Amino acid sequence: MNNHTNFLAMIATEFHRYLMENDDFAKEVPPNALIIFQVEGEDDFNRWHKETSLKNREPEQLVVYIHVKKWRKHSAIEEINLAEVTGQAFRLA
Repeated sequence: MNNHTNFLAMIATEFHRYLMENDDFAKEVPPNALIIFQVEGEDDFNRWHKETSLKNREPEQLVVYIHVKKWRKHSAIEEINLAEVTGQAFRLA
């Protein structure tokens, strides 16, 4: 995956989380709408995502532009544990 694709995966995940936490906003997004993210300060990504999305738009599909203006400065994860490591052994330096 390229950097834009990785960034899109991350922002889509965060957007989904936002929708689950903000029911009123979620109700404003029409079903089966094409979501196009426009992120402040990310002009290359914005251009790529808009062009790629519109190429794949279904006929008559509604388009919703989501402008992302502000990010949290920390992870949303509160607690984490390493459950398992599989595969080749490794050593800590």
